[in-house]
Amino acid sequence: MTEVAHLVLARKYRPRVFKEVVEQGLAVTALKNAADHGRIGSAYLFSGARGTGKTTIARILAKRVNCLNPKDSEPCCECESCVSIQNGSSLDVQEIDAASNRSIDNIRDLRENVKFQPMNAKRKVYIIDEVHMLTPEAFNALLKTLEEPPEHVLFVLATTELNKIPETILSRCQTFAFRKVPLNILQNHLKDICNREKIKAEDEALFWIARRGDGSVRDSLSFLEQSITYTEGNVTTGKVKELIGALPLDLYLGLIQMLLDPKTKFPDLVEPVHRRFDEGADLRRFIWDFLDLLRALSHVLHGVERPEFVGLPPTDIARLKEAFASADPARIQVIFDAVHNIMTRAQTLRLENSYETRVLIEMELLRLHEKLGRPSLSFVLRRLDRLANAIDQGIPFSTEDEIQKTFLGTMVDPSTVPVLEQ
Repeated sequence: MTEVAHLVLARKYRPRVFKEVVEQGLAVTALKNAADHGRIGSAYLFSGARGTGKTTIARILAKRVNCLNPKDSEPCCECESCVSIQNGSSLDVQEIDAASNRSIDNIRDLRENVKFQPMNAKRKVYIIDEVHMLTPEAFNALLKTLEEPPEHVLFVLATTELNKIPETILSRCQTFAFRKVPLNILQNHLKDICNREKIKAEDEALFWIARRGDGSVRDSLSFLEQSITYTEGNVTTGKVKELIGALPLDLYLGLIQMLLDPKTKFPDLVEPVHRRFDEGADLRRFIWDFLDLLRALSHVLHGVERPEFVGLPPTDIARLKEAFASADPARIQVIFDAVHNIMTRAQTLRLENSYETRVLIEMELLRLHEKLGRPSLSFVLRRLDRLANAIDQGIPFSTEDEIQKTFLGTMVDPSTVPVLEQ
């Protein structure tokens, strides 16, 4: 008995009609209206990040213009034309990968083929993916066809690099920009699919999967598939973070607290770096994740708590607020600048292995800890502000007392100290 091949989620849940498309409302609405009113153009250009639906919508558009029984602006997905386009057997809808068919000869062949009438469909549709990969000569050859296309031909060009498309091509196309899907919408989409598949998945785990997807529906579904396999159908936060190598929050929180504490010993300060090095972690990734957390902490200290903006789930945001409720944002900025300098120096020096990077990180952390031990500019300004207010209000203000509180951390009234008998 032949085993049926597993259909991956990214293909199983690829939209077949416009209403199933996630987020790209502008393009969907415009194309539906154009089809409803018989105003479909001869050439469209879809630009945007990978996995945002460019070729998917191009297929849906091809089905819609050739559908024999369209329903409410949507292709029926049941007629012979829709079925053949859906399964890739239609001779009148061709998908061309410009990365491997980029020469002028390929475009010349296309120019010859567009002259012929469609065999079964109403219109021939050419979907050219990664069109920016065409050679300059191929673009020139394509331009002539876009200027005077036959009435029975529709071109849909897709690209992830709009800046590489010649202006002459852009001027012949109706252009739509596809944006990345917001994190919260991606998370809800993943949750809906898990419910359909009867997969147990924690909300926070789906948050990290959506964050890993970086606005791409396809990438998010691919990683969800991997997570389901790894966790045996029980998608938990811990397993997902382990799978994606998410930043170890406790490690970075402890490192920040040690940097802010002037009593921290140097061996304790560099211990987290040693631990990641011994675990075989990429220390350049360690630096980047540290920067990312410092950015998140800075936003939280300034009152920004939206998970999709901060890039952390609500539970982690709450931990940051609790751990650094009294932290000075200016000092967090000093740490961020220093860690960014570490990353810049590592790139400039072209460090080739983790040991070299480890040496750089250790010495820069030592320098940073010493720097943070000195009074910051914001601290001095606050003290000056207190002095100015005291003078304005006539409140007694002792410079000696302030120095004692600053450096000794306490103030004791001599009259309250008990006299010890000899």
